[in-house]
Amino acid sequence: MLSSNTKIILFDAVGTVMFAQPDIAQAYVEIGGRFISGLDPQQVLTRFKDVFSTVFSAENARNAVTEESTLDAWRQVVEGTFPEFNEAGGELFEQLWSHFADGDSWRVYEDVADCFDRLQEQGFELGIASNFDRRLEQIVVNNPVLSRVQHVFHSAQLGWNKPARGFCEGITKRLEVSPNQICLVGDRLDNDIQPALAAGWQGIWIDRESRNIEGDGAIPLGVSRIMSLSDLG
Repeated sequence: MLSSNTKIILFDAVGTVMFAQPDIAQAYVEIGGRFISGLDPQQVLTRFKDVFSTVFSAENARNAVTEESTLDAWRQVVEGTFPEFNEAGGELFEQLWSHFADGDSWRVYEDVADCFDRLQEQGFELGIASNFDRRLEQIVVNNPVLSRVQHVFHSAQLGWNKPARGFCEGITKRLEVSPNQICLVGDRLDNDIQPALAAGWQGIWIDRESRNIEGDGAIPLGVSRIMSLSDLG
């Protein structure tokens, strides 16, 4: 499955090696409920998905990002999720931001530890590459499994969100290796695998939900599909 050229294996973060616990919608409802009474969980989830897909769209990924612009983008998400609350960008936002900076708000999938052990025993360097910000660095450092990786890359550090070319290109320059020596494992074809292929990397799609892909060409040519990190090796 892994190319014979591969030296460094990078993993997307959310949906690939870690997930929010409680999930994002529940956290938004619980924290939002401290400020707004009678929240409808389904409405909160719908609003969150809609505004998130707009703020972090592929179109907006064409724009360079910084820590400050990332902060502003998430503020837009919170304000759009809670439009009835005039001060959503204030203390409510701060509590949500802090919540997702806390390592206790995240769980690592059960198959990650064994996968990391196996790959490192085989001599691969490991890393995490995510559309995140500086919060990811502390989450990784403080987690006994994730802290085993040698590299941590995030959008605010690189200046670009996936799927912008600058994301993968920036990582290639920092690693100082040939593109074909890098493999990215991610849970999204559009936001992980396709940018990796465009950068000359190998891409391995982890489909944890075992989705039913219909039609020819849904999975890019040469992309391996796995259901668990136990299948990687």
